[in-house]
Amino acid sequence: MINGSPLNSGPLNTLRAGAAPQPEPEYRVHGTSYVWRVRLLVGGVDMTAILTGQLDVDREEGAAAVAGFSLYLAPGQPVVPTQWIGKAVTLDYISRDRYGVVTEARLYTGLLELPTWDATTRVLGCECSDQLQQRIEGLTLEQIDTLCGGTWSADVFEPVDGRSHWDYAVERMSTRPASLDADTYGNLRTTSWYAAATPHFVFGSGQTLDGSVQIELQAHGGTTNYVEITLDYRYSRLWQLNQRFGWTHTGTGGFTGLQGFCMWRRDSTELPTTEMVEAAVTGAGLQMIGAVGGYKLPLGMPNPCGDGIPWVNTFDNLWLSASAVGARRWVQTVTEQYKLALFTPLGAEEATRVINRESTSFEVESERADDWEQGKALGESRSEDLIDDSRRGLALECLLQRGSTSLVSAHRGTSLSWQVPTDMALSIDLVHTLELGDRAQGKGKCRRIQHVLDLGEGTAITTLDVALMQGGGESDPLSVPGSPDTTLPPVPGNAPGLGTHIGGRVDSPPFDETWLGFTGNYSVTTSDETYPRNFRAKTHDILAEYRDERTATAERSYRVGIPDDLLEL
Repeated sequence: MINGSPLNSGPLNTLRAGAAPQPEPEYRVHGTSYVWRVRLLVGGVDMTAILTGQLDVDREEGAAAVAGFSLYLAPGQPVVPTQWIGKAVTLDYISRDRYGVVTEARLYTGLLELPTWDATTRVLGCECSDQLQQRIEGLTLEQIDTLCGGTWSADVFEPVDGRSHWDYAVERMSTRPASLDADTYGNLRTTSWYAAATPHFVFGSGQTLDGSVQIELQAHGGTTNYVEITLDYRYSRLWQLNQRFGWTHTGTGGFTGLQGFCMWRRDSTELPTTEMVEAAVTGAGLQMIGAVGGYKLPLGMPNPCGDGIPWVNTFDNLWLSASAVGARRWVQTVTEQYKLALFTPLGAEEATRVINRESTSFEVESERADDWEQGKALGESRSEDLIDDSRRGLALECLLQRGSTSLVSAHRGTSLSWQVPTDMALSIDLVHTLELGDRAQGKGKCRRIQHVLDLGEGTAITTLDVALMQGGGESDPLSVPGSPDTTLPPVPGNAPGLGTHIGGRVDSPPFDETWLGFTGNYSVTTSDETYPRNFRAKTHDILAEYRDERTATAERSYRVGIPDDLLEL
């Protein structure tokens, strides 16, 4: 029935198969009657003559298209149902109007997936699929990238090696408001979720089957309007702290060079060797950078101090003043935490929020960080962050796009559906925007198309289902936030002072193991209170803020606007 009148009691207009979407809408009006038939090919063989019962085709965005039909196989020929599996199936709809104009449209292309056999009626039931998932599985990653687009990050999703290519495609599609499916000829494509400003096809008053208009509203609890995203991005900060040690024998009287030597010579003492200074630096847990510097005890000279007394010395590794640089290396973990919020107008108010939370984390791994502490220290004090800003940016972009897409998806749960004679829907595809003006006013993107062709009753009816977005508001650019500030001031690099402690005299204090610098004895001792000959250095402790994990947080909110598709009941 159409508005209470018997089907075909009035003429219906035709919609030519394969017609490209027009810039102006096409208005569906009744007024022309049709005679229709189908053509079914299975494995390239025309099986139309043995069709029985109903044929149905169900095509929905983002899903494999399915079809079903039944074949009567006459007695006298063996039936092996498994031999039908995997055969190619095409279904064409052919109609002729009262003027003799023939229209032909492809309704389905796929493979026979599951045959069932009824031995009593000798009817072979056939269930078909366009093998969307299997076909995507057979594509290369590069082909999927081209087909699906979107944004993908191995730090948000799992690495793709060894994983399902279908899952990879689904992950890419989760970052854009679109669906992946195939047209009636099996061509893979993606279709946007957004309705066009101008509908492609309009069904006005009296253009739907009587009682077929249905509206399914989405409950508030099922409409996510606030998405919280947390990303922890970790990397290593390499530190090198150079500590400079300086020591001068107190016996030099504060003088340098030969003048200092001559002062020391008046009451000479033991002196540290090069090896002792180096051992003091490395014993403090540092690496030597360069060689020991300073002023060495001069080798033998005939009259160095101008007093006529010659100087005899054959050791070239004794120091009156010494300087050395030791380096300490360590690795600090830095965590940049990003707290992002995306929301639609209803999500702006806490009382009406329906929240979805997502968190992920990843770490930039580096062999340099693993080898840093044991590596050779070079250069000056410094710090270096082993960041990967491209990975950080891609992960954040992926999370933002996926969060926005999930909000858009949640706001298109309202559906408006109606039925029309199949001849009025031949050119309609899932890419089109449809408008209804019969029993309800609505405009949305086509979500589902179902054809039911009853050979016994002679009816061909198509159910059209459109998704209606509701939400309103404006959108902010989904720009990736900048990194939070994790910097620290340079680490203080001055080492504790080094003194000179000489024993062997009655006025020498008792030896103290905590003394830093050089300990030794006078060349001529007058007491049994002697000291071990040693050179000792110590480093300052590194402050906890330079050793412990360094954390900083960046927060940002984004408005996500949702179109308000036409809906009036």
